[in-house]
Amino acid sequence: MSVKVNDLMGKVKSSMIWKSYLALVDENGKILYTTFNNGLNDLLRRLASPLKILNSGDYLVKNFDNSRLVAFKVSDRLALVVESYAKEGLLVFTLRSLAERLGDEFVELDLQLVFSELTEERGEASLSKQTV
Repeated sequence: MSVKVNDLMGKVKSSMIWKSYLALVDENGKILYTTFNNGLNDLLRRLASPLKILNSGDYLVKNFDNSRLVAFKVSDRLALVVESYAKEGLLVFTLRSLAERLGDEFVELDLQLVFSELTEERGEASLSKQTV
């Protein structure tokens, strides 16, 4: 799974024409990929709650003194997060373009994650039945 995430985020990273930090998070607060420093991981996790009510294509913006953070919902459960000094409109435009160009890959990754979670739950349920 991490190979798929790294490959997809490599495509995203190569599309950024300015210095930026990237993350891919799910709506449960799980950080699948990040180039953010550890100090912002808490912020990334806190994005989970508002992401649950957003639709694919919606976004959130947080302005800092000299930069902006944009979380763009790229599938039902995944959001691409960028923090950069670029202007908000440019960030949103770039993320929307990436979501359109790589949308199928984000949806595929989303489905793989759901399937993986279901498999893990079933595996854990089977193990707990065996130990009883």
